[in-house]
Amino acid sequence: MLLLVNTAGYSQFTDFHPELKWYTIKGKHVEVHFHEGAQRTAEITAKIADEVWGPLTSLYHYDPGIVHFVIKDIDDYSNGATYFFDNKIEIWTSALNFDLRGAHNWLRNVITHEFTHMVQIQSAMKTARTLPSFYLQVLNYEDKRRPDILYGYPNVIVSYPIATVNVPSWFAEGTAQYNRKEFRYDNWDTHRDMVLRSYALDGNMLTWNEMGEFDKTSLGNESVYNAGFALTRYISQKYGEDKLRAISHALGKWDNFTMNGAMKDALGISGEDVYNEWKDFVTASYKKRSAAVLSNLVVGDTVVSAGFGNFFPSYSPDGSKFVYVSNKGEDYFGISSIYLHDLKTGKDKMLVNGVRSTISWIPGEKDKILYAKLSDDNPNWYNVHDLYTYDIDKDKEVRLTHDLRANQPNVSHDGSKVVFLFEKDGTTNLGMVGIDGKNFRQLTPFKNGEQVYQPKFSPDDSYIIFDYSYADNRDVAAIDTDGTNFRFLIKNGHDNRNAAFEKDGNIVYCSDSTGIFNIYSYNMKTGAQKQLTNVIGGAFMPAVDAENNILYTGYTSHGFKIFKITPEEQSRVEPGKSYVWKHDPPLGEDKPNGDLKNFDLNKLIHYDDYKIPDYKKEKYSGAFSKLSFFPFLRFDNYNTSNNFLEKWKPGLYVSSSDMLNRYDFFAGASINARLERDLFFIFDFRNKLPLLFDLGIKPELSLELYNISRKANTDIAFGADTVGSQVFYDYRIPTDVSYNLFEVDLAAKQRIFSRNQNLEFRYIYSRYSAEINNFLLPDGTLYPTTSDNYLLGSNFQVKYTLDNIAPSKDMDINPVGVQTDVTFNYELNQFNPDGNYEVKDGLLVPVYKDFNFARLELNSKIHFPLWGSTTLTTQLRLGTIFGPEVPDFFDFYLGGMVGMKAYPFYAVSGNRIGWLNLTYRFPLFRNIDTRAGQLYIDKIFLSFHGDLGDAWTGKLDQVKLKKGAGTE
Repeated sequence: MLLLVNTAGYSQFTDFHPELKWYTIKGKHVEVHFHEGAQRTAEITAKIADEVWGPLTSLYHYDPGIVHFVIKDIDDYSNGATYFFDNKIEIWTSALNFDLRGAHNWLRNVITHEFTHMVQIQSAMKTARTLPSFYLQVLNYEDKRRPDILYGYPNVIVSYPIATVNVPSWFAEGTAQYNRKEFRYDNWDTHRDMVLRSYALDGNMLTWNEMGEFDKTSLGNESVYNAGFALTRYISQKYGEDKLRAISHALGKWDNFTMNGAMKDALGISGEDVYNEWKDFVTASYKKRSAAVLSNLVVGDTVVSAGFGNFFPSYSPDGSKFVYVSNKGEDYFGISSIYLHDLKTGKDKMLVNGVRSTISWIPGEKDKILYAKLSDDNPNWYNVHDLYTYDIDKDKEVRLTHDLRANQPNVSHDGSKVVFLFEKDGTTNLGMVGIDGKNFRQLTPFKNGEQVYQPKFSPDDSYIIFDYSYADNRDVAAIDTDGTNFRFLIKNGHDNRNAAFEKDGNIVYCSDSTGIFNIYSYNMKTGAQKQLTNVIGGAFMPAVDAENNILYTGYTSHGFKIFKITPEEQSRVEPGKSYVWKHDPPLGEDKPNGDLKNFDLNKLIHYDDYKIPDYKKEKYSGAFSKLSFFPFLRFDNYNTSNNFLEKWKPGLYVSSSDMLNRYDFFAGASINARLERDLFFIFDFRNKLPLLFDLGIKPELSLELYNISRKANTDIAFGADTVGSQVFYDYRIPTDVSYNLFEVDLAAKQRIFSRNQNLEFRYIYSRYSAEINNFLLPDGTLYPTTSDNYLLGSNFQVKYTLDNIAPSKDMDINPVGVQTDVTFNYELNQFNPDGNYEVKDGLLVPVYKDFNFARLELNSKIHFPLWGSTTLTTQLRLGTIFGPEVPDFFDFYLGGMVGMKAYPFYAVSGNRIGWLNLTYRFPLFRNIDTRAGQLYIDKIFLSFHGDLGDAWTGKLDQVKLKKGAGTE
């Protein structure tokens, strides 16, 4: 993946949207699937993939076969994702604009990156890609069992994967960014050097273990990419580019499950030793070369230090305060809010959450700002930007546009117009609307992947300046407000960006012309340039007040902070004495693989993506991934009468999916020596349903089949004689009873209100049967196998689900947010609770009783943040079965791992349930950074919980509240 995002955020972008028309074009090595409106990106994708195919497969001596690309342009979202078991790559067309990355041609970058993932990772697999992993599983159960329900309740669940691929994160991302260095589609640019330089100088570099894992903050995750890229380059330069292939192939050996072992095989030196020599080299090099910069720092004063992502400062009209975007208190850049900072008091006030955009004050309006914000409030749940205003005094937000994909806005000085950028089919353009959000018109004519950023009106509102990029770096350009006279203002082969105006009309911008991003001024009349800062990290996003004080976003090893620098301090930078920084690590040597002579390297470097081959567009007809097989061996201690061998249950999972996620299936089977079985098949359907689709209803459908059997030992009694109230039998014959469940589920799930709320309708048919195995009577007669169905059930279920967990690096172990389920069932059951039978037509048939009833259940968790990383979780569960009492087969159960842990699952049951749980959770150890083989230990949390509740049948006076407490 080119840009790692948190799981909760990422899942929404894997949806299939049935409202879109999909097509396919075919290249020599690839098939590209795209929806209407994304054809240009699809054609360029096929062109690039075929061009880089040979050089990348040649480096690793591996050809993956036909690769499927899926192109999406429905969300304002930049990423690429490689599904290397499925030979599928997904590309989102919006160009990456990430504060920790430089400017590169997006499609050349992302396609080469993701395809390198495909080749390198598959070449490092220990088996074919259709066998991703093996599983070793252990299931143990509480002593109290219900054989008629077929399940005991587990108290031990272990499922350990033995993966057939174990490429650490730093090497996977390092090789993908390196791809082939001669391409320069992704190179060691000023931003990457800035990140590593800052960490090295402050002694904050990731450890060897930390480099192998994600699940960090945005800064930490990017450092995995960054350090991985640098270390990969170091290995190529010092040990030889061919060693990237050698390490990959060594990882594919069955005796290598760690990077240390693979690098020892390939290089003759362990991975950790290579890391240490690289770290020492990098640190020493940076320290030596930084002395010249550190001797003449011109930085200014830090005015905002909280949070590691502080961006887009903007002075108020009177210069007494400024607004900015910050992620303070959050783990990711994307979870940001607008803050107001008072320069006199130094105090901050949070104004609007969920904003990651430039902010513009609206002239003529008292304390009113305009910005862009993501929203999925549209018929198809697309996540796109629109324009909003916020009145600070009235605390009121107003939405101006709908589905315009408008981002990075700026308001004209007369307060009548708004300029912004918008994206379509991988190209961004400037657009303009009135201050009321109406009368949209496009200003720039770009259509070939050009990118524009951060437009600003000139002081007289006659033209607009903005950043422009097509390949590497950015230039400062301008266009008149009528859409004519496009020209470049600053274009010198460096990365020039974030231009703004001083009061006298000069431009203030940032540039990496010295190798480190600093703030500069540019005289529009004379063309003279002057450096205004001299920093060791990087200086970006300047904002200028009427006195020429500059606010800017400065990068440090602890993230982006906001600094203020006065005109007096700006004059301290000595002209002509700025140190020219060379990007590190500069070993000054290369040991190429030597195979690029077989390819037209000049064409790859000096590409022309304005010219597109003539591809034939076809209607997408469907393409499934190859079957993936997951063998497993399970030790299942459900049946205590089974001997040791009978408790082992081998099995197999199988899965496959359509390339567009329209359909997929997942199936599994396992059986033991006693022929106890577990079978399931799940098929999901996400395509268009004609009648419902016309009504705006787009449910996800699923068909689920289950067949489970369990055996129990029993004695069959014969020859009964009654003496008083006691029954005596002449003899008992041992045999087996097999309990069987056959279940069919039909479900339809529809998103409602927002992406994280769903309403599901489900029909469940269940048949429970008991089969008594044949046995011999004392007289030698064979008593035949008999079977009866003791439950025939139909269950109609409606379930509302809300899952609103805030993204954080600890969300899997210590969530914050709300999770709520409300479930209503109406059941129609034919049940034989007493085992009664009658003779009909000479056959013994069960005597059923009808149990038709409704049940309602609420299960809600609220995870409250307290201080630091501590949380308090309150869980409330309430449920009732309406109407007369029903047998305990249908009960609610309160105990076990997901309930009151102090009680076994089946020990507390009833037709009604009420339970309150309080759990206090806090980190016991953080940043453990310890590895045991391929296992990485990062953190340990401790929790204390208390329970109060009961399950009962009857009225409330039957309740006998139970208490429990414990720790985990």
